[in-house]
This record gives sequence, C-alpha cells and structure tokens, in this order.
Amino acid sequence: MTIDKHKLQPLLWSVVASWRAGSDALERHTDALDEFLGESTVEEVALGLLDEISQLTARVRAAEKQLQEVANA
Repeated sequence: MTIDKHKLQPLLWSVVASWRAGSDALERHTDALDEFLGESTVEEVALGLLDEISQLTARVRAAEKQLQEVANA
C-alpha cells in the first residue's frame, strides 16, 4: 500500500481537531479523509504504517549491527 503521508497527516489532524471541538465540520473533514483513502479504511492504513515502521526499525537495527561489527574489527 502506497499512501502520501504528507497529505494524510493534515487530514487526520483536521478530523481529530473537529472531533475534539465538537465542530460541525467533523463530517466534512471525515468525508475528505474517506475520499483520500478511497477503498482503504483508516484501520488498514494504520496497520500498514505500523508494518512499515516495523520494517524500517529492523533495517536500522541491521545497519547498527553492521556498524558495530565494522567498529569492532
């Protein structure tokens, strides 16, 4: 799943801010988020992002291990 995180973030924050404020704009912001996500749900996107974070963390740890091996050689 490829998602433009730079576009996603403000959409999510607008929904959260509207919800917190009890704003009438909540439905408008939620509709904009739904339109952006298309067929995906917020939950699916969140799980995809968590998986991406996990993969990136594993890559960083592998790189750190290699760096330590080089430093100790």
